[in-house]
Amino acid sequence: MKRLIVFLVAVFIFSASGIPKPPPGNDSKPTLLVGFFGGINFTQPVSLNNFRVVNYLGTAPAITGKSYSGFLKNIGNQFGFIMFYPVKGNLHAGLLPSFNTCNYEYKTHQMWQDAAGSSIEAERTNRQKLRYIEIPLVIRYYVGTANLKPFVEGFASYGLLQNAQKSVISDFTQYTGQAAIPVQHSEMSGDYTSSYITSKIDLGAGGGISYDFDQLIVTLGASYSFNMNNIVNEKGRFDNQTFSGSQYDVQDNIRLPALKINLAIIFPISKITKRGAVDCHYFKEKRK
Repeated sequence: MKRLIVFLVAVFIFSASGIPKPPPGNDSKPTLLVGFFGGINFTQPVSLNNFRVVNYLGTAPAITGKSYSGFLKNIGNQFGFIMFYPVKGNLHAGLLPSFNTCNYEYKTHQMWQDAAGSSIEAERTNRQKLRYIEIPLVIRYYVGTANLKPFVEGFASYGLLQNAQKSVISDFTQYTGQAAIPVQHSEMSGDYTSSYITSKIDLGAGGGISYDFDQLIVTLGASYSFNMNNIVNEKGRFDNQTFSGSQYDVQDNIRLPALKINLAIIFPISKITKRGAVDCHYFKEKRK
């Protein structure tokens, strides 16, 4: 991760040092725009194939599949850097390297019955947290020439998994007749990185609004990314004995699309480096 950060900083320094200065009177067309952004994301796992450790051999189903929570409950966050270049007019191309945290949750349900007629129910809540470095290539088009203007964009992104954590909350309840007696409540967590592959490929589109304050540009936008590949390590599905052995849980094959909302601050390099670009109206009025 450190090498990637050093590389991105080196690319930025090299790009900034080689930018030609705009001709006089052409300040409205900066040669490079840089900045930073941050926001929240909502993920919704798409199960491609369902897998489980325990199979029920009775006549009535006592083991349910995974019940995934809605995407509005799977809240994560991201923050990163912006490097845009105006290709032609309002058409911009850029890189937005970022650090992303994605969360999703599902529940499982199991029930056992003994010879006396009582039964034990186990309900488990499984929570996963994945951290990625993502490098999207973005094509953005601004509509109009006013200070306040909308934009649309499309992007392709490569994500590199940094680590993954999993936690499980288990509740066991005994049923005897009409009585429900809580038996046990437990929580456990641990590293879950080996259960996922390292790469994630996304395609997406979005839009938003932008306001130009002359020395800086503020944008508010939303985008939806379509995860194009299964992110689960199929070969190592049953290798994590901490969870597959004690919690009887393994991952489905899933894709992880996400809705992202970002607030960004962008600085036009040609304006902030030009001498005299900032005019202090307060002192001008004092001189009069």
